[in-house]
This record gives sequence, C-alpha cells and structure tokens, in this order.
Amino acid sequence: MPDTAPTLCVLIPVYKDQAGLIGTLEVLARETHPFDIVVVDDGSPEPIHCDARYGGHDVTLQRLDRNRGIEHALNAGLETILSRRYRYIARLDCGDLPLPGRFERQVEFLDAHADIGMVGTWARCVNDNGHYLFTLRFPTEHDRMLRHQRYVPALLHPTIMIRAEALREVGLYSDRYRTAEDYDLFVRMGRRWRLANIPEVLTQYIVSETGTTAAKRKQNLVSRLRIQRDYFSWSDPHAWAGVARTALFMAIPFGWLTAIKKKAWK
Repeated sequence: MPDTAPTLCVLIPVYKDQAGLIGTLEVLARETHPFDIVVVDDGSPEPIHCDARYGGHDVTLQRLDRNRGIEHALNAGLETILSRRYRYIARLDCGDLPLPGRFERQVEFLDAHADIGMVGTWARCVNDNGHYLFTLRFPTEHDRMLRHQRYVPALLHPTIMIRAEALREVGLYSDRYRTAEDYDLFVRMGRRWRLANIPEVLTQYIVSETGTTAAKRKQNLVSRLRIQRDYFSWSDPHAWAGVARTALFMAIPFGWLTAIKKKAWK
C-alpha cells in the first residue's frame, strides 16, 4: 500500500443479505473520511456482489467457499486487513449505519489515547423497518467497563474501532464461543489494553426479531455463560452476580426483553 493510503479499514461480514450490504455501502459512499472497506461473504448460496469502489473508498470483496459462521468470516477479513498497513479497524454489520462523524471521532480518540485498544460508541437502535426503539448507552471508563463485562459486553460490536497493534497482541476472534465471539474478544482486549466508549450516539443498529440476535439468543447466552466461567474470579462478587444474571435471562423471552428496553432506555 502507498504511504498515502488510508489508515482505517471498515470490516463488514455478510451472509445472504445483498440488500442490507448495498444499503450500508451506499451510506459509506457519502463519508468523506478516508478509509477502505473489506467485505467478507460467508459462503452465501447466491454469491454476494458489490462494486470495487463506493464514493472515495476502495472495496475488497472476499468470498468464503462455505458458510462457517461469523467468527470465521471476521477472521478471514482481519487477516487481509492485518496484512496491510492499516492502523485501525472499524466494524459494521449489514444494515447498520455509521452516523455522521463516527469514524473521525474514533480515529481522533485513538490517536489521542495510545493506551486504548478498542473504542465503541453509543447506539440508536431501530427495528427492521427503521423505526426507533431505544438508545444503548454503555459505560465509558475502563474500570466501569471491566465491571460491566462481568455481566454483559461493555461495547456493541458494530460500533467498535480496534487498534491493529492491539489486535495483533491479543489475537483474533475465537471459535470456542459461537455467537459470543465479540464478548470473548472484548474480555481479552480489556485484560491487556484499556477500553473506552465515546458517549455519543454515532451508530444506528438494527435490533431484528428475525436476525441472529433473536434466532440464536439461547446459544448466545450459553456461550456467554461459558465465557463468564472461563474468566471467572472467585473473589469478585460481580463475577457471581454475572453468572446468576445470565442464567436468569435464559428463562426470559427475547420479545419481553426488547419491550422492557423500549420503555426503560428511551
């Protein structure tokens, strides 16, 4: 890559969501901050396609020969990105959108805080039709985020930007925790680098009742429980409370949780 190449790359995995991908890419095309894009088609039965350039941004499209799960798609994209000279990696999922200024704010934040390995944002949550549901506001300070992660992830995966140097140190996504690969990465990152969230709504996130979050919720909770077990601290009361919370949530329907969040997090 030439010295003038962007220092940021946006990673987007996709499986059977051509329309969602194009919608996200068309929004990215309007972004003026310099970045490249890597799209990984996780073995969709009908191959995903997209242009090689959107706006001022070059797009690399990788197609995996079979569907193996998002953690494998993410790692395939990360291997490509890490083989180049990008400093930062931003995450988005198909259909999710960066709000104006997100990438600039995150790059500026990481430039100014060399000890931060990963930074997320708050998120505006919408349903499949784009109607507002609630706002996710995460803790912003490292110590509070570590405590929060005894219960649930302290960042929202499609909002994060990762320092490439930190990712090389802690390693890529694990395939041991299906549908909770992000939670495991956040925990590992927080043990070696500091974490942060920018307290601004800079990402629009789809809470889909037909998507992975709903369909694989039970598997996600099982994987979350395994992560809490594998990183358990016997002397930390929050570790005990986190395990109990996850076990309780296994008995609560997904629709109930969404309804509660809509009322509590407006």
